Amino acid sequence: MTEETNKEPPLYYRYWGKAKPDAEGAGPAYHLLPFHCLDVAAVADVWLYRSNSLRRRFTDITGLSNERTRAWLLFFIALHDYGKFDLRFQRKAGEAWKRVNPELSAVQAQLRGDEIKNYYHGPAGLYWFCQDLTQRFSFGESDFCFDDNDDWNAWCSWLAPVVGHHGIVPESHIKDTFEYDLCLSDELKTAFKQSRLQWLQMLERLFLQSAGIALSDNPPELKTGNNKQTPATMLAGFCSVCDWLGSSERFDYDDKPYDDFDSLQHWYVKRLTLAETALIDAGIISQIKSYRSVDVLLDHGNKPRQVQCLVDSLSVTPGLTIIEASTGSGKTETALAYAWRHLALGLADSIVFALPTQATANAMLSRLEKAAPLLFANQTNVVLAHGRAKYQQNFIDLMQACQPKTAQGHEEAWVQCGNWLAQSRKRVFLGQIGVCTVDQMLVSVLPVKHKFVRGFGIGRSVLIVDEVHAYDSYMYGLLEAVLEQQRLAGGSAILLSATLPFEQKRQLARAWNCDLPDENNRYPLISHCRDGRAEFFDLSAMPQQQPKPTAVTIELLKRPDLLPDDELFQRLLDAVEQGAQVCLVCNLVAVAQQFYQVLLQRIQQSQTLNEEQILLFHSRFIFADRQKKEQTVLEWFGPDSAERRNTGHLLIATQVVEQSLDLDFDWLITQLCPVDLLFQRMGRLHRHAKNQSRRPVGFTEPVCTVLLPENIDYDLHALIYGNSRVLWRTQQLLEQAEREDGSRLTFPNIYRDWIESVYNEESRDGEPEAVTKSFEAYKDACYTSRMLAKQLINSSMHELSDNDSNVSALTRDGDMNLNILPFYLDAQGRRYLLNGDCLDDLDDSRLAEALNLNTVAVPHSWANRDRLPKTDQDGLIRLQLQQQDAGGFIASHGPDIYHYHADTGLIRIETPKENA
Repeated sequence: MTEETNKEPPLYYRYWGKAKPDAEGAGPAYHLLPFHCLDVAAVADVWLYRSNSLRRRFTDITGLSNERTRAWLLFFIALHDYGKFDLRFQRKAGEAWKRVNPELSAVQAQLRGDEIKNYYHGPAGLYWFCQDLTQRFSFGESDFCFDDNDDWNAWCSWLAPVVGHHGIVPESHIKDTFEYDLCLSDELKTAFKQSRLQWLQMLERLFLQSAGIALSDNPPELKTGNNKQTPATMLAGFCSVCDWLGSSERFDYDDKPYDDFDSLQHWYVKRLTLAETALIDAGIISQIKSYRSVDVLLDHGNKPRQVQCLVDSLSVTPGLTIIEASTGSGKTETALAYAWRHLALGLADSIVFALPTQATANAMLSRLEKAAPLLFANQTNVVLAHGRAKYQQNFIDLMQACQPKTAQGHEEAWVQCGNWLAQSRKRVFLGQIGVCTVDQMLVSVLPVKHKFVRGFGIGRSVLIVDEVHAYDSYMYGLLEAVLEQQRLAGGSAILLSATLPFEQKRQLARAWNCDLPDENNRYPLISHCRDGRAEFFDLSAMPQQQPKPTAVTIELLKRPDLLPDDELFQRLLDAVEQGAQVCLVCNLVAVAQQFYQVLLQRIQQSQTLNEEQILLFHSRFIFADRQKKEQTVLEWFGPDSAERRNTGHLLIATQVVEQSLDLDFDWLITQLCPVDLLFQRMGRLHRHAKNQSRRPVGFTEPVCTVLLPENIDYDLHALIYGNSRVLWRTQQLLEQAEREDGSRLTFPNIYRDWIESVYNEESRDGEPEAVTKSFEAYKDACYTSRMLAKQLINSSMHELSDNDSNVSALTRDGDMNLNILPFYLDAQGRRYLLNGDCLDDLDDSRLAEALNLNTVAVPHSWANRDRLPKTDQDGLIRLQLQQQDAGGFIASHGPDIYHYHADTGLIRIETPKENA
């Protein structure tokens, strides 16, 4: 195929790629389709040049040289809008079509409005490419055949991801799926086909020939792993983000065609400058500082300790790294230093830090804000996956710039960019350091629109997942797919845990295509998996860095339903009066709310305590209130809380305090929970040595009081943790320690033995039948959950909502998968959210974020028997409340009463069914 030469500009200049509505009678402004395609290619070109990591990723994927990889990438990215060479797309902006191509626009063609409206140029591009080159991909004179067609599979593995840039990658069997060929005149059909083929020839000259490639050559087929519904995630995400940036108003419109190759090539070189500015303005590209040492990340005067001393010994190669070390041992700084080594060597561009809860994500943000200037030389986008907008100004500017309407409406890439970024949880995937909850990471492997942007953002990053033991079987099924995707992208992942059972660890390693041997049970331990083999790093050669044994005294109290009695409540208040920092951890939010109200009432009746000394902390608050709670928790119990420790405080909390939060308590009281979580909770006892001199008399040694049941009926507690066996075995170990070891637990010595003892799947003599049956049912449920996860990953569905209200439902197995949106009406009937935003005043760019910040996650069981309003199209349950004088809100729905207050969060007072 060779380009025809004539004095007239080539045919591909007779099409618009972007258009604006008429402006004051001056006619529509339009950007020629070839120019827009090359704008997007220019963004990709500059990004590749500026990112060693992306170049390496794509050369690893293709198996080609840098030069040939770049050539194929730019060639295909410039083809991303191949489907716009179609009458239905051109008629989306009819006036622009008349101006850019008056000859063809005058040809009669009857098109219905729905044929224009429902034309999607992404999958259509794959269809037209197939039709235009049918002879090439057919076997002899037979019909086009998809099965066992190596040529088509190679081309489609590249083309499908780039034409899917608007959110959904089309299937390769497009002939069976799409019918785009209209009953048009031969003149129109021929004109469009010739234009498309001429465009292919021009792109061959622009990008392929200089690398010694011709259109007659096949690109290398991009392999996609086991997940057939996410082909070439890196390419799809890369193209989509390049399209967003290349569609921004940074790129001025150009409607003047060129009649020779040199002029177009010169025009393209000039656009590279605009592309670089667009990337810098978006905060996408950055300058990484040279790695120095882990010391730089530590507080002034602190030296590396424990696993931090192993950072410089680790292999700096793409792989899976699992860091096992006790709470408070510096795992976060170890992971950041190791990630920094990857960044400095061009193995990654950014860091995505995933944590189990919003509270832990919020707490991590301040630590990463301090680290960011040490790792990056330029202004850094440290992006939290909800709120804290001042750290996301570049992305907010992008979002606001997307507001001008275009002729294409919501199909326009820049509008899609704004809509996607309007939910701040997604912005983490395009910053230099992103902090998110784990569900935002897991959804990157689910069939939602633009999932590949998340996958690409993770793939270009070092992925760090904290508290990796804290997820259920369903989430593990998703996490394994994330790890496989990261491995196939040539990326790296770092997993952190103090209490990871060996079988879970082995399961994670297998997701990285690595089998772990049974040996090397040292602790602390770092395991590094790459190329199917594992390396282990421990402190045996550095005994001086071995963690010093610490002892925690346990007090076991058997109480009905694991509930404190009046005596224990009084002990708590007496301890606070003595100046102790006390935490009571409950397994259920409703129980924590109940205890808080009981203790608050007692404090109000006290002559020596005041309401400012007690706090309730759980997950059932709107974001603004939860953020205030988190800040207070850190002020009272965090690493900089010394001045506050002159006064005693009492925290009533749920599991939100057991993971990743750097808190220090003098006395901990907890309901029985599985051993690994119990150790996590105990890790908040006497955490900061600098506070030792401030501990009141009677609390100079760490004590953990554990509430046990009076019998083996663990009731809702077993439901929370999946089975009663982990609770029963944990209780047996605690009671044995009380009998044999003087009620003292020595860390880290017991980590391995106790955790493996509780989680070993072998049955044990003496286990009650009810406990055994509970575990067997749990195993079956785990298998079902894992299969559900894999089934959803491989589902052919593409319309699952990507709004954040739906993400928790997609990534959790029926646990916290309802999102309530409380609101109230003012005197004029206007709808207000609890943070004060008026729903009726919010435009599209602000609405998504406002909804995210005002939802409350509740258990799925709350919807039983239609006790809540129906879920709306946004995945939200809208609950109308009434304001109360005391600053709270109340609602009645069905038989139940709902209260919300900034102090207590959302409370449901349930009416028993027989009284309803």
